Amino acid sequence: MTPEEGGSVLSRRKRTFDDVREMPITAVSEDDMTWNRTGSWRNVRPVYEPKTSPCIAGCPAGEDIQGYIALSRQGRFDEAARRILERNPFPAVCGRVCDHPCMSACARGAYDESVFIPAIERFLGDWAIEHDVRPPVAEAVHPHEVAVIGAGPAGLSCAFYLALQGFPVTVFEAREKAGGVLRHGIPEYRLPRPVLDAEIARIERAGVTLRTGTVVGRDVPVESLGDYHAWFIAVGLQKSRPLGIENEDVEGVMPGLAFLEAVNSGRSIAVGRNVVVVGGGNTAMDVARSALRLGATVTVLYRRTRAEMPAIADEVEEAVREGVRLRFLGTPIRAIARNGRLVAVECQEMELGEPDASGRRRPVPVPGRTFTLEADTLLGATGELPDTEPFAALAELEGGLVVTDEFGRASRPRVYAGGDVVTGAATVVRAVARGRAAAQVIAAELTRRDYRPDAPRKVVAIADINTAYFERRARTPQRSGLGADAPPRSFDEVHAGFTCEEVRRELERCFSCGVCDGCDNCYVFCPDVAISREDGVYTIDYDFCKGCLICVRECPRGVISAEREAH
Repeated sequence: MTPEEGGSVLSRRKRTFDDVREMPITAVSEDDMTWNRTGSWRNVRPVYEPKTSPCIAGCPAGEDIQGYIALSRQGRFDEAARRILERNPFPAVCGRVCDHPCMSACARGAYDESVFIPAIERFLGDWAIEHDVRPPVAEAVHPHEVAVIGAGPAGLSCAFYLALQGFPVTVFEAREKAGGVLRHGIPEYRLPRPVLDAEIARIERAGVTLRTGTVVGRDVPVESLGDYHAWFIAVGLQKSRPLGIENEDVEGVMPGLAFLEAVNSGRSIAVGRNVVVVGGGNTAMDVARSALRLGATVTVLYRRTRAEMPAIADEVEEAVREGVRLRFLGTPIRAIARNGRLVAVECQEMELGEPDASGRRRPVPVPGRTFTLEADTLLGATGELPDTEPFAALAELEGGLVVTDEFGRASRPRVYAGGDVVTGAATVVRAVARGRAAAQVIAAELTRRDYRPDAPRKVVAIADINTAYFERRARTPQRSGLGADAPPRSFDEVHAGFTCEEVRRELERCFSCGVCDGCDNCYVFCPDVAISREDGVYTIDYDFCKGCLICVRECPRGVISAEREAH
């Protein structure tokens, strides 16, 4: 074949070997083989397809976890912190109190141990506070004003992301300080108040106006909010659900939320020697551990077993380590009082029956089986209720909750809602996600734009990761935040944050699932030299790719996928 016929001058060169030992040991052509377009042999093709890391898919706020970890690995902590702030205004808070579904989804968990994502987020959140890292705020100010009712995580998140886009936002908060459940429901040993105050201050500096000590419906008539162009209702769940037991009104029986608010406000509260906490959720754990720090012996009474407890597993384990007792398959039926003061709690023994609507086995009473627990204080933490009656004119209510569509729109035009007042009791990060999502919808509709949520991308699974390229390494542990001479039941923060060295060690454990980091494996291993690289971008020349899929197998991070060839 001549060059004019599609051949190559170089292809006519011959090389002979006198001995097999002279032959190259790698699959390399000695001649130029560009004349031989072998792509037609292919029945499958490799495709560069950047994907979503499972941690990102698992995060309700959609934080770009892989992205901020990649920036942090380069020491670009300011940029990494701003990356989080694009989706969550509370990285230092969520790094401490989030139930971290991202960590549960981490692909590395199926290899050795998942990456300690909340500790990394906390490090970046604290870094942002210390170095005053803020996201950019739009210079243009929109004429449309928005009222946010409730300064908890959902309300503050919505206000923050509206303010970043240039909308004037006023937040009305009934209590004297903003924060909602973050301030009044989470104890200091988990969330120090200076951390919360610093992140709320960042929200204010973005242009949000806070009007605290202002009750909508009392201090500000609901009708007066008509001057605003949109309203976002995020009042949360302010009331504890009654226990519904005999003698519930005797002295010593108290709602768990009221107890936490008293403790978190620094008010002196006497609980006595024996405390019984009813419930199995996160509030019950916070109540129990706070009562423990006041010097009491604490028993958590839960009507199911530990396997059904909705509380974060880490919180349950820490409560037990600190000395909280767990008493399962029991529920209170009567407060026993002497001279009007609680002295004991009569309880019904339970057993598990068939699953209920929650998917958990329903607790049913065991006939004739009761027991008694000594108690100076009985604290109920069996769920929380909203106070939404003032907003009945603004939105449809169902079971005390505000009814919205999937984007947070309520039944009345220009009225939106989010957080626990819509979903019922949920986690902080889910409230943050609802607030931010509502901000995007409100901004789009006030400026007459279509709201288009991000299109989902394929999520990487552990089966897509070539773990041969990663060493097994244990997770970097979190140190105790209590000094050697600190009392064992102090309200000081329980956990210390990562040092720079510790966070760097943990950052290196990330697989960077689904995102190319330029390792060159595909480029180096391709036997057909069908992959080229220019400015960090890889291109597959399908004229020569035979579909051997070596590049797919050797990609450590699951970026390259295999597709069946269409003929």
